[in-house]
Parts: sequence; structure tokens; C-alpha cells
Amino acid sequence: MSLGRGVAIFQSTIPTSSEGANRDSRHSHTSKSYADWRDQFATERLRLLYYLGLIANPVFIAADLLLHSEHLVSLILIRSILELGLLSCFFLLRRTTILKPTALVVLWVVIGNFCIVHMTVVLGGFTSTYYSGLNLVFLAAAVIVPISWPSHLIAQFACLAYYYGVNFLHDTASGSINAAIENSFFLVWTCVALLFSISLYERLQRAEFQARQSELNARRDLEASNQKLLDLDRLKSEFFANISHELRTPLTLTLGAFKTLLKLSPGVEHESLLQTGLRNTSRLLFMINELLDLAKFDSGRTQLRKRRVDLAVLIQNVAANFESSQKSRVHTKGLSQPVVIEIDPRQMKKVFYNLFSNALKFSDPEEGQIWIRVNVTERVVELDIEDNGIGIPPAQLQRIFERFTQVEGSASRRYEGSGIGLALAKEIVNLHGGTISVESEMGRGSTFTLKLPCGQVSNEDVLEMDDDEATVLPLASHTQNEEGTADIGSSQSEDNLPLVLVVDDNADMRRYLNRLLRPKFRIVVAKDGVEALEQARSIRPALILTDGMMPRMSGYDLLKVLRSEKSLRWIPVIFLTARAGTDAHVESLEAGADDYIAKPFDENELLTRVGNLIHTRAQEKELRELQKEKMAQFLPSHVADMIVSGDRDEFLNGHRAEISVVFVDLRGFTAYAETAQPEELMAVLKEYQSAIGKIVSQFNGTLERFSGDAIMIFFNDPMPVPNHMEQATRMALAMRERLEQLASHWNTRGIKLGAGIGLAAGYATLGVIGFEQRHDYAAIGRVTNLAARLCSEAQHGQILVCEKFLQGVEDVVDSESAGKLTLKGFEQARHVYNIIRLKEG
Repeated sequence: MSLGRGVAIFQSTIPTSSEGANRDSRHSHTSKSYADWRDQFATERLRLLYYLGLIANPVFIAADLLLHSEHLVSLILIRSILELGLLSCFFLLRRTTILKPTALVVLWVVIGNFCIVHMTVVLGGFTSTYYSGLNLVFLAAAVIVPISWPSHLIAQFACLAYYYGVNFLHDTASGSINAAIENSFFLVWTCVALLFSISLYERLQRAEFQARQSELNARRDLEASNQKLLDLDRLKSEFFANISHELRTPLTLTLGAFKTLLKLSPGVEHESLLQTGLRNTSRLLFMINELLDLAKFDSGRTQLRKRRVDLAVLIQNVAANFESSQKSRVHTKGLSQPVVIEIDPRQMKKVFYNLFSNALKFSDPEEGQIWIRVNVTERVVELDIEDNGIGIPPAQLQRIFERFTQVEGSASRRYEGSGIGLALAKEIVNLHGGTISVESEMGRGSTFTLKLPCGQVSNEDVLEMDDDEATVLPLASHTQNEEGTADIGSSQSEDNLPLVLVVDDNADMRRYLNRLLRPKFRIVVAKDGVEALEQARSIRPALILTDGMMPRMSGYDLLKVLRSEKSLRWIPVIFLTARAGTDAHVESLEAGADDYIAKPFDENELLTRVGNLIHTRAQEKELRELQKEKMAQFLPSHVADMIVSGDRDEFLNGHRAEISVVFVDLRGFTAYAETAQPEELMAVLKEYQSAIGKIVSQFNGTLERFSGDAIMIFFNDPMPVPNHMEQATRMALAMRERLEQLASHWNTRGIKLGAGIGLAAGYATLGVIGFEQRHDYAAIGRVTNLAARLCSEAQHGQILVCEKFLQGVEDVVDSESAGKLTLKGFEQARHVYNIIRLKEG
């Protein structure tokens, strides 16, 4: 067995699939690396093995002297040959390119054991105890160099063959044969055990080596991936920086145009539009500047332009942006005197704006307050910004300063934001050599604490801030008043215009949509999903135009509730959202939306889509009414309504219910049909069925079918009837009276017809049967058979019921016994009664 085959036996996997080529390449690389490692391991261990052999061989001369002094010369000669052989192999070991390490393992075992074999010949052959030296050599080689079991097998086979061959040639006495057999037991089992041990050890070593290689490769791949991510992050930062610079120019020009137009004294409505444009453009510019600042921090290009400024004036200027004329919301302490500090005023304005903005954003719109306290020491200015808002959950306190992190990240988050502000504030404060921290209590509010070094300044060093530094913040929107829902709805002069419910959490967007849609529709607005749901339930709009991400209830949650309520599920819904892309479009339609429009949008497209969807839904409603009207010619009207609306499909497919059945049949009709002309026969049937049909509709019964002169009606399904037995009885009495009139009328024409009625109550299986072009609503069960059999026994003018039915209506009718009848299909005879009239009073 070759060394290559021995290594191949222990390969843990052999590629067999179509991916084999790539895996063969990787596996060959692993095997080669393992072979190199194994040779290195064997070389290191062989040095120890040869040192052991070179030292142990002379030491055993002492045993030769004590045990076999008479053969000392021969034994020393053999040991000398052994020593020379070990030295020669040791020389070859130093020149590893001549022989493989596995071959040197074989040589060490063979040279040592061949010499031991000759010692056994000198000392008596198989009877010599020196045969145990063979076991020692095998064991030493296996323990010190436990690799390549094929190499050990070759060495063991050669040594044992030499041992038996030489000694059999020397001595074949019976005593020697017995000794050979006895020695073989220990020698062979020692070799077998060692071979299994080496095989298992090598398998473990290979697995460990491959695991280490996999870990090393994974580490290298991870390092490569990390480097790639760093490169991508660098490219992202460069992209943000470049695109932000490009966007700032048109935004600056847009802001300038809005400001110029406002100076031209526009009308009230035009001024409102300009203010909206100016406010949102400045907000967009502020967000772009934040992204640009983050990109600068990432690239290490952020440089502070420190100036000696009065921190009190800077804070008051930023706080003024959040004040309104109605009430004061920002309170300061410690700012009555100048607080001179060396900072970059443009950067610190962003810090204060973000902190003040968050404090008010997460507070009640009416009761929200900010308290700003400043404490100055010789080296540090400590600034506390406290609010009475909702507070921050403890689990989020360590994350709020991370980039793009928001306490609320779902579609129903209550507060707008990009997750940049606090991360940027921390970067700026740290760059100034300061610190920022937060303490919060849920429901009580939060306190942000800034500590900034003062620097070497004095009151005489204070410099004024220029105008450019006063324009870096978004314009406040507290002076804008939103139109109320009632005002918008009542401002329409044409009440017949479709009513559209507009839902968006942005006040400017609500005003814009109201202004855009108002010429063609009546408009009602809502700030979030909760308010929209209340409006939808009360006003039943023709269409809902909603944003996706909103406070308290998102557009998706609103849509889910609308589709779950029977009275609202028909309202068409259009998603008008900033989430662009195919995934967002598909997600909205799968959620049940009728249409999807991404912001920004074309005004004419929005108007067209809203109008078309309202018109289409109105046409669908008219079509449903027409379908219901046509289907009602074949099915009860309430059953037709269920089928058209798709309501209670499982109910219509089949169910079990307790019903009251009324069966009506003409007496003498068969004989009359054999002699009457077809036209006359159809005229009589039409009179009869028309009269009965009107009474069925009057009492809200379910007419199963017309089958010639036989008619079956039932109560309590599909619409529940609390006293269905009484209702069926009252209808039967009304039918009898009308049939008496018809019989008299027919009698004047020479037509001898009468009618019998049977009533029964019990459980039946009910549902729609038929096929695509024809449906019937049917009741099947013993109760229908019983009503039919009672009807067949009834004479003209009789209404027959069994005893059980009578017990249910005996409080409202008078009856008489009709005897005990055996009905077809029923084994036992039944007491039957004829209902005469309703009881008086």
C-alpha cells in the first residue's frame, strides 16, 4: 500500500456533484497543506525518536552484561551495527530532501528490530525474551511519530517476517514452535492496537488541521470583507460629500427666490404658499448639511473654526426659533450675564437646535416646556437642557447617540426624524473636547447635560456673530395654522362632490393636498390613522388618501382595520408615501391598497388617479346592485345579497340549522293539467305563484324553489328569525286565505282547484347548490320530507302540523285533531293537527 493511498483513505469528503471541480481544487489545496504539515511534524518527532534510539541502544549493554555475559561480544557487535545504522539515518534526516520522513520512520523501526531479531538468534531463537524488544520499538515509533499508519504497517510486517523467517531457519524444535506461537499473540495484537491508534490519531489531527485552516481562511475572508466595507464606507462618505455640495447650490437659490418673493408683498394665500416652500426648503438644506457634516467626520476633514463668543447670546438666538407669540415655552437660568467661551458657533448652533428640537418634539404640543440652566466654573461650562416630555426607555439610553438610531423605528412611529441629530451633536461636542450625556425617566422627561471647556478667554475677547451664521437653522413652523376639518368640509358649495379623506402627519402636506384636491372634491383631513379611522366610520368617504408612516396608527394598520370591517372594506384607499421603489409598491398593494403614488408626485396624475378610482368604484357598486337584482329572480333577495357581496361564503357553501318549513301544493292540479290548454295552464300557475310569492316576500321567508304547483318555503335561514315557527304559521294562514280567493276565482272559470299546506320544524342541511350558470339555495333533511308528506295529506283549506310543531305555536293558534296518520317514508304513525285560526287577543 503506497503512502498516497494511505492518505487518501482518511480524506473525510469526496466531491461527487457538479460542484466537484471547485471543491476538488480546494480539497487538493487542503490535502497538500496537510501533507506539508505532516512531514514537518514527522521531522520534528523523528529527531526525538533517533535521539532516543541512539541513547537507549548503548544503555541496554548493561542488560546484556547482567543477563547474557557469555554472549556479550556478539551482542555488542550487533548493537554497534545498530548504532551505525541509526547514525546513518540521523544524517539522512538532516537532509530531508533525500528521503521522506515517513520512509525514515520505517527505517528506524526496521533497523532497530532487525538487530533485535539477530540478538534473539544468538540468545536461543523463539525462546529468547529479547523478542519483547520488538514490541518496545513498535510502541516507541507509534507514540512518538503517530502518523501514516501505512508506513507503520510496512515496518511491522517487514520486522515480523524477518523475525519468523530467521528464527525458523535457526531452530525448528517443538519447544521453539510453541514459544513462537506464544510470542505471536503479544506481537500481533500489539501491532494491531498500534495501527488502530495511529489511524484514529491521524484522523483527529486531519480534522483539527482542517478546522484551523477553515478558521484561518474565515479570518482572512473577514479581514478582506472588513477592508471592503471600509472602502465602501469611504466611498459612501465621499458620495455624500459630493452630492451634498451639488444639492446645496440649487437649494440656496431656491431659498433666495422664496425670500425675494416674500418681500414683494404677496396676497395671503400666496404668502402661505411661499412660507411653506421656504420652511420645507430650509429644512431640507439643514438635513443635507447634517449629512455633509457626518461625511466630513468620517473622512477626518472636519475642522473647527473656533471663536470667542457669548454662549448666552448664542443659546438665546437658537431658543428664539422655538418661541411663539402665544406663550413662552423656553425658560433659561444663568444666561443673564455673558458666558464667554471659545467654540465654533456654527457647529454649536446645530447642537443646541437638535437638543431643543428633540425636547419639544417629544413633549406635549400644548404643555411642553424646556428649562435651560448654565453653570460656569473656571475651566468648564456645564449646560443642562431639561424637558417634560415622554422620556426615553432605559434600554435606549446608550443607543440614542448612535447614527440613524431612533427610539421608534416602525411605520407607526409617533415622531419624525432621521436619527442624525444626536449623533452629530455628540461628534461636535467631542471635537470641542467636551462631553454630552442624558438622564431620563419615562413619563417625566429627559435632561441632556453638556460640559464644554471654557478655554483661555475673557469678556473683552467676545466677537459678534455674522449674518451668515444666523441662517443655518430651519425656519420654525409654529406660526402656521392648519385648516380644521369642519372648515374644509363646510367650505364646499356643491354637496354632490365626492368626499375624500386625506390622512398625513405633516401639516404642510395636508394643506397642500387640500388646496390641490378642493376644486374637484370635498375634503376632510386627519393627522394620523386613529383620527382617520374615526372620520371614516362617521362620514363614509368615497376615497381615502393616506400616508404610510404616521403617529399612533400607520397607514398599513389603518388599511388593515378598514378591510376587516364590513361597512368600511369597500372604501378605496390610495397610499401617498415617500417610500419609493418596487418593494414598497408591492407591499402596499399586497396589504390591500387600491393604488400607490410615491412622493414627489405629479399633481395632474394624482387628480386623475383619485378621480378614476372613485368613478370605477361607483361603477362597481352599480354593477353589484344590478347583479343582485338579476340574481334575486332566482334566489331569495337576502341570499343574493350575500353572494354578490361575498359575505359569509362558508355559510352559503353548507351548514346545519334549525328551520321551519312550509310546503304548499295544489289539489286537483294533475287532473287539470291533462285536459287544460298549455296557455291556460301557464296562466293559472302564474297567478298561483305570483300570489304565493308576494306573501313569502311579505313575511321574509326563504323560497327554495317553484316545482310546478309545489312550493317550499323555510324560515330562520339564512337570516335568523327568533320565532320562526310562529312566523311560518302566520304566513301559512295568510296563504290559505289568499288561496281561498284564488279557488273561488278559478271556480267561476270552471277550474276545480284547491290547496293543502303542511308545516314542520327541525334541523336540515342548507347551502347553495348548482353550477356556474345556475344556483339554488336548498334545504335537505327529514324536516323537508315531513312538511311535504303533511302537505300531501292535507285537504283543501287544511294546514296540517305534527304534535311537536303544534306545541311550539299552541299559544297563538286554535287547532283541531286530524287523527293519527302513517306518513310515507316514516315508520311510526303521528298525531296530526289542523290549524284553524289565530287566537283572539
